[in-house]
Amino acid sequence: MDIYLHFSDQATEAIAFYETVFKTEPAQIMTFGQMPHDEEHPVDENIKNLVMNSNLKINDTNVMISDSPEGMAPPIVVGNNVALVFNAKTADEASNIFQQLATNGTVLLPLEKTFWADLYGMVKDQYGVNWHINLY
Repeated sequence: MDIYLHFSDQATEAIAFYETVFKTEPAQIMTFGQMPHDEEHPVDENIKNLVMNSNLKINDTNVMISDSPEGMAPPIVVGNNVALVFNAKTADEASNIFQQLATNGTVLLPLEKTFWADLYGMVKDQYGVNWHINLY
């Protein structure tokens, strides 16, 4: 299963943030300006640099990210119906990632020991994306 995140003109910024947090390889990114030329559907100059599609590999999960320009996609409504789960390999990794995601975000549940995990916490990052951080 892959994950798809839609943003309102913040995809490039969000991709760079997640690359840094998770120390990933650079995402594969295609902008609207890189789409094949179509006389019947020209690309508006205002969206040429926005992300049409990208693929960021976090651990073994594909996280696809794009901008959703007004008029080309349904309006973005940031909600709590989607969460990404990151399974850390060490306590240091879990703590570091949790703290980075919490910077300018909101801690929903502190990172702490639970009956099902050595560490577990929930955080909403600065882009409104909910994350569950686990260490089993």
